[in-house]
Amino acid sequence: MFDRIQRYLFEDFVRDTQAAQTGEALFAHLQRSVSQYGYDQMVFSVGHDPLLPKAHQGPDIFNTYPDDWQKTYLEKDYARLDPVLHAALTHTSGFTWENLEATSSYTPAQTRFMNEAADAGLNNGIAVPMRALKAIGGVGLAATTAHDGAYAHLDLINALCTQFYLSYRRLYVRPAPTVSLSPRETEVLTWIAVGKTEWANLKWDDQSIAEKRNIINRADLVFTRNTVDTHLRSIFRKLDATNRVSAVVTGLTQGHICP
Repeated sequence: MFDRIQRYLFEDFVRDTQAAQTGEALFAHLQRSVSQYGYDQMVFSVGHDPLLPKAHQGPDIFNTYPDDWQKTYLEKDYARLDPVLHAALTHTSGFTWENLEATSSYTPAQTRFMNEAADAGLNNGIAVPMRALKAIGGVGLAATTAHDGAYAHLDLINALCTQFYLSYRRLYVRPAPTVSLSPRETEVLTWIAVGKTEWANLKWDDQSIAEKRNIINRADLVFTRNTVDTHLRSIFRKLDATNRVSAVVTGLTQGHICP
């Protein structure tokens, strides 16, 4: 479906990306969508994502930046200078190269680097990192021809790139290992998820709480702090978690607890 001026609508982009069966098809949908805002140069990279196998991670999974620029970037090891790349490691949403330059103190070498990028045909740059999704990577966009009003759709472009990344994950996500938690471990993990921290007072004979949290009522069970700590160590080991938050996230992902 298109609107009156033949725009590729966001809802249709979501539908198409959900139906896509390959990364190449996903990228084609993203190209089609952002091109209507003047962006014809794109790079998609995944530096690290714990949900993706190594085969689907890399510095330039898809890259339509000019060939000469890509060659120069590699030969001169520009990754060490690239202020956009460095900023993407800390930002959680899309930002423009222009705003980054205005709020940063570039070294002379970084300024020369950005000028070279513009000379190579990379203008009105936007970076959309995926830190909010706990990934190191994202989408870079640029326009061959500089144009005014390029950043009017930054929020929409951020949403488009995020939808693209979520769909990419859907295609290639690594199957979760099969892990078995004991009934008591599941109970402890559920209490962590709902924010129960007073372990010494954690009594399972409170029927109203048990019913509210959809937890099996066991009137004879009272957890001591030491007992809970023992269960926590076992949960962390089984779920390969380093803290309670990561244990809950993995527990939710693998279906050990329900929100």
